[in-house]
Amino acid sequence: MRVGFAVDVDFPNVGEVRPRKIAQSLRQLGHHVVFACANRRTKPLVEDLAYGRVYRFGWGVRSKLFPQLSSTLPFNPLWALWIATVARKERLDVLISSNLRLALPTIVAARWLGLPAVVDLQENNREAVKLYPRTKLHHHFIRSSRLVGFLEDLCVRLADHTWVVVEERLESVPPKPRKQGRVSVICHTPSLEELQIAEPQRTGAARDTFNLIYLGLFSPGVGSVEPVLEALPYVLAKDKGVRFIIGGGGEHLLPVVRRLGIQDYVWFDGVIDPRDVPSWLQKGDIGVIAYPVNVFTSTTISNKVFHYMAAGLPILSTDMAPTRRVLSEVGCGVTIQEGGRSQDIAELILALKDSPGERAEMGRRGRAAVAGKYNWASDFGRALGCLEKL
Repeated sequence: MRVGFAVDVDFPNVGEVRPRKIAQSLRQLGHHVVFACANRRTKPLVEDLAYGRVYRFGWGVRSKLFPQLSSTLPFNPLWALWIATVARKERLDVLISSNLRLALPTIVAARWLGLPAVVDLQENNREAVKLYPRTKLHHHFIRSSRLVGFLEDLCVRLADHTWVVVEERLESVPPKPRKQGRVSVICHTPSLEELQIAEPQRTGAARDTFNLIYLGLFSPGVGSVEPVLEALPYVLAKDKGVRFIIGGGGEHLLPVVRRLGIQDYVWFDGVIDPRDVPSWLQKGDIGVIAYPVNVFTSTTISNKVFHYMAAGLPILSTDMAPTRRVLSEVGCGVTIQEGGRSQDIAELILALKDSPGERAEMGRRGRAAVAGKYNWASDFGRALGCLEKL
């Protein structure tokens, strides 16, 4: 097959893990992969990567109006033309939109060329925009939940197939495509190789500190680790040997850390290269997922759940329905009761710290679940079957 992705950022990008992962798996099977992506004017217009060829939006690139011409707004007709141009040049068989912003241009381009189109909804966009700040006038338009929800539903109805990341998301997509079998769950799971990378390192020497660890990029308006930060002073009052390691950014949290007086106990490791994630996670003893519980976080699941499981880390999570379902099914972590006080979270952390045998068993069960079910071989198999059928 010859598969094309439309990506709304300059690719490759550290935040676009999913299209890269799909592309790598396709290339390993001998398929041809192409990306039509945004252009920050810092890289070549065309670039060959190990797993695919990248075409960066190139019309009017020397013009002062280039930022407007190349804007990845869903109704920008130039993007439909650009995607169609790339698809025709590369003789593509199927087009995939990576999330929502370029979904409509991708579908239009596919219709022009008589190709099938897949929309990969990596998150619940209708609910996500409710959390984003509206600090500029145009935010009230592009971050309107009603408008974004209309666009999302329209694209799901028009696309030949839609991918979502978790079962709980199915109920929030239009019923007709779902009943017709045009919606599939393709989850954010790790590769089996990640298990092999993590395995030998878990047997290393004991550390002097007990480390909570968090991995993830930070979105404006979306909380992430604040409940654990607020609980940390209560933990430290009883045990000074606990540290919290944060990877993926999070420097905007420094004022909170200083206010709580815990700056000597919270470490920021910056953005972690995806290739280094399995080894970096070995710094931790508990994997943290502390997003607020709302409609958005209850209709998606973070890929860090499965990365923690692959690394053999027990998980401490807020009580989001998809995450709670996996932790309960596998027995690889504990959830923070909704509305729980900082003192209650601190007691959970200290209880886990004082239960090394239970933590080890949680880690073992998590790794076994990744080996048997929650792995990329299974999810990519469903994605590949969908593409072959289309």
